Amino acid sequence: MNKNILIITPKLHISGGVASYWNSLLPRLKKNKKFNITTFQVGGNGKNPFAMINEQLKFRKEVNNSSLVFLNPSLGFNSFFRDGFFAKQLISKNIPFVVFFHGWNLHFEKKVTEKYQNFFLNSFAKAKKIFVLSKDFKLKLEEWGYKGEIIIETTNVDSGLIENFNFEEKLEDINSTKTFKILFLARMIKEKGIFETIEAFNKLANNYNIELFIAGDGEDLDEVKKISKNNSKIHVLGRVEGKEKIDLFTKCHIYAFPTFYGEGLPTSILEAMAFGMPVITTNMGGLKEFFRNEEMGYLIEPNNVIALTNSLESLIKDKNKISNFSKFNFNYANEKLLNTVVAERIYIEIEKVINVK
Repeated sequence: MNKNILIITPKLHISGGVASYWNSLLPRLKKNKKFNITTFQVGGNGKNPFAMINEQLKFRKEVNNSSLVFLNPSLGFNSFFRDGFFAKQLISKNIPFVVFFHGWNLHFEKKVTEKYQNFFLNSFAKAKKIFVLSKDFKLKLEEWGYKGEIIIETTNVDSGLIENFNFEEKLEDINSTKTFKILFLARMIKEKGIFETIEAFNKLANNYNIELFIAGDGEDLDEVKKISKNNSKIHVLGRVEGKEKIDLFTKCHIYAFPTFYGEGLPTSILEAMAFGMPVITTNMGGLKEFFRNEEMGYLIEPNNVIALTNSLESLIKDKNKISNFSKFNFNYANEKLLNTVVAERIYIEIEKVINVK
């Protein structure tokens, strides 16, 4: 008889890193008929004060026939407690579960250490195994007392994004272009480094043939438009999806993402790599462990406009360097980061838990 796997996800129609992760992975996992995989979608309830209680009640009914439950919290107040109470329900029903911590809020990490460590020990710490995106996160879980297996995983790239992408044409474009196109694609909040990107770009724009493409929406989009409106070399596009997003990754040469946000492992960086783009980013969260400085591009300190400017200039002045980073990233992404590859790794780990007697 097939085993029933229940995966707890955010509402999959709502944009976000965890939703994108599972939208990409679920079709691949479901191709293997050994398990029956279903989802229980949570969140997206606005300020409804009864939402968490309702979700707990619905979850109680949903899990009864489950052989394994896959929790996907972020380390933040709401998600930590919602999924922690899910874990407590599973413990009471003797249903095995695994956990994948995606986002990781460093301020809330301190709260767990100071106030909520016992809650962690009586909920998430009972998981058969825990997935994280960084060695630092792994060490923190061990510090809090988790004794099980911790696996450092990555986010993933939907292989459908690059199915029509021609990498050889990308290399030809890099070698022949007279205008380098820099891309910033992220949620438009200051913590993602958008204003540092614009400042670094402006320092270089008078000396080099470059353009900056800014994509994404968020609370700081209007300010970005305001400070860029008289600059013909800066293109503020707002949110992009589908073919428009693919075209943007295809035509741009350098991906800049100098975040100082509490990142896990941003999918946009992996997508840029899959499209053969050198990346300039910061040593935040999972990036510190994942990113290979001077192979994938440049890893810099956050809030450092000078380092960002110098890194951009280093690439703009050297097409061979861009080409070398581009080749490394394209090959690395295809070998290790596509949803087909990540799904197989996740499937193997699920199978190990299910088959444990």
